[in-house]
Amino acid sequence: MKNEIKNKNKKMINKFLIRSLNNSEFHQFIISACVLFDKYKLDFERLAPLYEELAQLEKQMEIALTAEKRNEKIREKNEMDRLRDMLHSRMFNYLKYILYDQRDERYDDAQVVMQTLKAVGNPTRLSENLQSNMMIQIGNRLEPLRDKIQAIGALEMLDEMLEANKRFIDLEREAREITAAQKLEDAQSATKVRKSADETYRTIVDALNAFAKMNHKKEIYNELSVEMNVLIDRFNTMIAAKKRRREVIS
Repeated sequence: MKNEIKNKNKKMINKFLIRSLNNSEFHQFIISACVLFDKYKLDFERLAPLYEELAQLEKQMEIALTAEKRNEKIREKNEMDRLRDMLHSRMFNYLKYILYDQRDERYDDAQVVMQTLKAVGNPTRLSENLQSNMMIQIGNRLEPLRDKIQAIGALEMLDEMLEANKRFIDLEREAREITAAQKLEDAQSATKVRKSADETYRTIVDALNAFAKMNHKKEIYNELSVEMNVLIDRFNTMIAAKKRRREVIS
């Protein structure tokens, strides 16, 4: 009976469904866990290699997530490059469609716009950066002709093309800034690093929970367990909120 009471007074680090976190959330959890492990340094002489390994994996996870973010920006940039090409072709072909028939009341305005487009050149045949600059030139050259472009029904096409070009430039800059901020050449996949970090974290928790069953450091173990469980509860609350949102959407 006395042993049961003693066990109830001993706090353990709770387990929770880490797999319910996405990679970014998992990384944030590991950062917070490392802070607590470093704060208490429990059984440091035995667990120091595991604490250090988890800290290193957290840094690798940061690099992996940065690489994924860079790759996503590059994917978005490439999609935007294709979109601006398509929008330029659509506007050019729309003008050609009007110019096939001199009887079309839009003919004169379309001819002025087409002459301006041809004077600047075809940006889709250029490298990405030169294309960006040429599309900016197109926008500048066509700005005084917005009334004519509106009259022939092509203003929305032009604005969409210029907006796609602007978005492309922004994405290219963001991808370049991400690459400059972190060395990403040797980045592993976030999923691979996460698996190793998850295993190391669980090994640490299992060891701490095992040591917590001993009486000589009960209070200090209890303090860490309380803080860890507060952290775990916070992430459990986030997981539950995500689940509720998915249920509402579905």
